[in-house]
Amino acid sequence: MSEEGILCTTIDDQQLVELITIIKDVFGETQVLGTVAVRSNPSGRITLRGMAQCHEYAIFCSKTNSGRLQKLPRTAEQQERFDQKDDDGAFEWRNFRRDGSSSTRKDRPKQFFPIFCGSKSVRIPQVQWNVSAGEYELLEQPKEGETIVWPVDSSGGERCWRWGIETARAQIGELSVKTNPEGLVQVYNKYRPNAEGVLPLTIWTDKKYSATEYGTAVVKNLFGGGRTPFDFPKSLYATRDSLHVASIGTSGVVLDCFAGSGTTGHAVIDLNRGDGGTRRYILIEMGAHFDTVLLPRLKKVVYSREWKDGAPVKRNEGMSHAFKYIRLESYEDSLNNLETKREDSQQLLLDNPQAQGPDGLREQYVLRYMLEVETRRSRSLLKCEAFTDPTAYTLKVKRPGSDEGRDVNVDLVETFNWLVGLTVHHVAATQSFTAEFERDTEKRLRLKGKLKQDASGPWWFRKVEGLTPDGRKTLIVWRKLTGDPEQDNLVLDVWMKDRLKISTKDFEFDLIYVNGGNNLENLKLPDDTWKVRLIEEDFHRLMFDTESL
Repeated sequence: MSEEGILCTTIDDQQLVELITIIKDVFGETQVLGTVAVRSNPSGRITLRGMAQCHEYAIFCSKTNSGRLQKLPRTAEQQERFDQKDDDGAFEWRNFRRDGSSSTRKDRPKQFFPIFCGSKSVRIPQVQWNVSAGEYELLEQPKEGETIVWPVDSSGGERCWRWGIETARAQIGELSVKTNPEGLVQVYNKYRPNAEGVLPLTIWTDKKYSATEYGTAVVKNLFGGGRTPFDFPKSLYATRDSLHVASIGTSGVVLDCFAGSGTTGHAVIDLNRGDGGTRRYILIEMGAHFDTVLLPRLKKVVYSREWKDGAPVKRNEGMSHAFKYIRLESYEDSLNNLETKREDSQQLLLDNPQAQGPDGLREQYVLRYMLEVETRRSRSLLKCEAFTDPTAYTLKVKRPGSDEGRDVNVDLVETFNWLVGLTVHHVAATQSFTAEFERDTEKRLRLKGKLKQDASGPWWFRKVEGLTPDGRKTLIVWRKLTGDPEQDNLVLDVWMKDRLKISTKDFEFDLIYVNGGNNLENLKLPDDTWKVRLIEEDFHRLMFDTESL
């Protein structure tokens, strides 16, 4: 899906009718902008029906009535036709007479007029339109050396000129006269290429759309070794042209929910490299080839445009590029991280023969109480006491293709941003501090001196600023807790007052999130309206409260 709301999907024969029906039901009849048959496998793929299937379909539709498709850039072969140039650019000479259907004098009577042609000059004579006769009348005769030329074809058929008389008169410099070998005088006009390109056809048969030559071969050259690490990758050029036709412009966003080997990302990078665009892509993939093919492919094509046998052909074609990838917790990983806490007496009761069987105590206990109580503090169900160090929260994740597990850090900061629906405006670098303490005459803890920034200090902060979906300016403060609540909260209060000016009237946030118990509410001035919420509480609620879904 592009930023402008154009959706493109590629499918095969069996899915075409069903998908178009769904699109029309959801978006409406007029939202299907076009269907293209792409010859993706010229040699054909054997099917049970006895015919070698050599194509798939690209369907373009729009989520709005204003959606439109974009013209394709001309190929080098098409551009070669415009082999002449003048001050206004490239052009080719075309017969000024319009031929083909709907090109007769009867169809366009006002485009049937005489042109006076000399040996090198062309001019439009003075004429007037005779309404009753439905034709032009000459108001002057040709000068010496001039010939009257009408748009008549070689068989004597009365055709018409490509332009109307006023357009031809205004652009007389675009016309020229030539005499063919038979001595017939003909008028030509300069035909210039449309800057927007050419209209895409409903059948794409160019060899560049072959998935074998420009899909499989491309991936083979990227990784080398003489093998294909991914089966049936799409043609890079079929994807690139589909994105171009879908009107993503030079700064659109492309979403591919089934990213496969990463051809869509590769195509976006290629487009940006070609025209300096800032297009972005979002790829979603659940297969193990994400790590072995998709991710390294993107890194390789950023480093160099062209690869051969796993090595870059040129090393000076790299480009500036950054991407972030987020790994979601799988269902299996969630189950693997469940930890039960059960007393021996409870286990004896569950092992009793009377507790067995369908709807028995054991089954009901496992389905309800165990999941609600015994596993409550499991890492996959949010072990909230582990939020004391936001950088150390881990899950045990199985390695693809094996039963071996490893501890993987969970990005609590990024996850919470998504859960809250935060439009992130700024993520600050982490800051660490050291502090010394003393007590006043009333035994209240206070800082001795100031907070001192120190990379190895025990107090660690990271702030995120943004906007919630309901429009509230939000500050999220992540911190490491030392286990001494009195010191932790004092350091937090001082950091908030000194670094964020929370004690001033112009404090800009409506909502503050912070992990761990705190007393920030005590810092409020009488007229302050900002609110403080615990990250752990909303984290758990947003993860598991499905009643509002």
